[in-house]
Amino acid sequence: MIIIPTFLDKSAIHGFGVFASEPITKGTVVWEFHPRFDIRFSEEEFEQLPPSVKREVEIHLYQPDHGGMLYYESTMGKYMNHSREPNVDFTEVGVGWATRNIGAGEELTCDYRHFMADVSHIEYL
Repeated sequence: MIIIPTFLDKSAIHGFGVFASEPITKGTVVWEFHPRFDIRFSEEEFEQLPPSVKREVEIHLYQPDHGGMLYYESTMGKYMNHSREPNVDFTEVGVGWATRNIGAGEELTCDYRHFMADVSHIEYL
């Protein structure tokens, strides 16, 4: 879940994005896994959901390990857009930290390859 003040707005990258409400210092933890807000479930459990729910959440699902649990974040972190030069690093499991100073109003970005076992379905990667 996002643990710093943010807001959702239109993104120049894609659709909506997450933006810093105030300056963030390099090294600050901006996201941490939280079991109440970061939902884990199996592929079988996902398949049992109604089709309308599956369509709504599948764009924001990620799977860190091939064949492992699926994850869905319920906070604005799910709107964080991809960048090959992200300002938030997710290479450490369960935490995302600022790779540099981030200004107020700046979009937070991440590299999806840091936490997704398979990105082949994302055309622009």
